Amino acid sequence: MKLLDFLDEIKNNENINFRTICFTGENYYILFLSRLLSFLQNQNKLPAQYRNLIIDSLEKREIQSNLAQTFLGQKYFYWLGDCMQAKLVQKEIDLLLNYTGPHFIAFYLDKEKSASIFKSSDKNNLNIIELSDNLDLDSIINILNFFEIKLTNKKIALIKQVFLNLDNNINLDQLSILVNYLDLIKAEPDINIINYLTLLIGKNSPSLNLLAKYFFEKNAKEFFNIWVQINKDYPDVFWLSFWSEKLYRAYFVVKYLNNNNFAKAKSVSFGLPYNFIKSDWKKNSINQLSSYHDFLYTNDYKIKTGSQFCFLDYFYLNYFIN
Repeated sequence: MKLLDFLDEIKNNENINFRTICFTGENYYILFLSRLLSFLQNQNKLPAQYRNLIIDSLEKREIQSNLAQTFLGQKYFYWLGDCMQAKLVQKEIDLLLNYTGPHFIAFYLDKEKSASIFKSSDKNNLNIIELSDNLDLDSIINILNFFEIKLTNKKIALIKQVFLNLDNNINLDQLSILVNYLDLIKAEPDINIINYLTLLIGKNSPSLNLLAKYFFEKNAKEFFNIWVQINKDYPDVFWLSFWSEKLYRAYFVVKYLNNNNFAKAKSVSFGLPYNFIKSDWKKNSINQLSSYHDFLYTNDYKIKTGSQFCFLDYFYLNYFIN
């Protein structure tokens, strides 16, 4: 089923009645899917209470336990996120596609990698929703109408101009970003606003999460490949705050895991790469993490008082050679 057909079906029914929903496509549009599920929850369109059960951030046993049983008959609509990111084997994916447990589940699978898997699924319980990569103008308007966004003539004119500036090529996540700015447009948008929005949603740079992943992996080659692309996008004070927070959390994760306290380590690991708590923590000692955090704290004062010292270069150099 195409996405627009799915949205039409939801609009014409009181709620979703499929036990399992699998979103599929060539790209995982996390911003759009988050907006969609939040909207469905607020509109009481989901068949049960909504909960996140992100499959790549939890132990598989914990996932299986939540999906297999209920507490006092309480059912949930679980969003599992990107199953490909969790590196599930085919048997585990088959269990999701043919899920018959007490709850309702939704997740994303890469279309190309999962084409053969869909053939063996139970179509009676499964609804496969195909996500489009490129939206035409009519599709954009239909999606915005589904989300009950009031479209004035000024907003439609703005959308059309941004759409043209992006060579008639907008994806679902870019549309989700654009929506966040529509309500800020009160007067007739000038060329500067249009150009800014075009630049904002058209940008396709690597993520900060990926940068942090390679940092804690101590993968210098991949780290610096990303660093040279995005380091100028943020001021030095941002990088101070960004790495200070990561190192602070990493310090306590390593400390707790050294004492075999997985529960406490997990509780402070928010914002760290998934692989850090799994394996990469072993590549970092608490003494080193503490030392690097102290270094950033010291240079925070220097930067705010006008120092031009290349502290980030020195910070990265020391981290990757030790």
